[in-house]
Amino acid sequence: MSDKYISINNIAREFEIKKGDIINLSSDILALAYIAKNKEGTFDANNILDSFIDCIGSEGTLLVPTFNFDFSNKGFYDYKNTKCTTGALGNIALERSDFKRTWNPMHSYAIWGKYKDELCSIQNLNSFGQDSPFAWMYKNNAIQILLGTDYQRGMTFVHYVETKEKVPYRFHKEFTGTYVKADGTSSTITIEYPAKYLEYGSVEKFNRIGQILEKNGVSHQYVINGIQCYKMNLADCYPFIQNDILYNQCRNLFDFKIEREKIWSDHCG
Repeated sequence: MSDKYISINNIAREFEIKKGDIINLSSDILALAYIAKNKEGTFDANNILDSFIDCIGSEGTLLVPTFNFDFSNKGFYDYKNTKCTTGALGNIALERSDFKRTWNPMHSYAIWGKYKDELCSIQNLNSFGQDSPFAWMYKNNAIQILLGTDYQRGMTFVHYVETKEKVPYRFHKEFTGTYVKADGTSSTITIEYPAKYLEYGSVEKFNRIGQILEKNGVSHQYVINGIQCYKMNLADCYPFIQNDILYNQCRNLFDFKIEREKIWSDHCG
């Protein structure tokens, strides 16, 4: 651990990423912004994005979450104008002409780089299905960076593993609503989402699985300007999450308000 201040312009270099890497960047930049303003007198979040772009180069790909849940809550989504609710960095990426948004109205990403068009051509009806960006990241060894955030808030990949392994506390729920396309035209679409059975009272505890990933050398912790950050390969994370689902009844992923043994026996015989 170093007490040296790292400029926002150089922050991506601390993660030892390489040219051509595929980066899924989850962030909470509030603390970073505060420190940068004190040290440098100014802060521009675009410099964070540019820092990662410089590291991965033209052969790399950067994904920034731009999730929004208005489609499930209000039945409406505007591809160009619906803001993300998963951090300021996502909205900043959406304002840039070098980023493009993926299709899904609930779990979209702002994409920069080599695979931008490929990812944005995906029209996955299930947020975490086998044709989703999450499946693509798994197959292509994407690197998850948690910048100023933790597993609890940033490890959405867990839901992909849950969906693939058919966990007993979720079910496929359909949402129908209006989708306003990039060209301004609209249509009615129906999408699927792995909703939770509310009566089970599940509470996410992803920091537990994060500690297991760290102990097994899968997740690596970095302290940047006094802020904890993490780096991990999502494909390497999968078997640890899968094992907890299949053989440990998700004890390192969720708490429930009822006995977990009952949940598994009710749905798995």
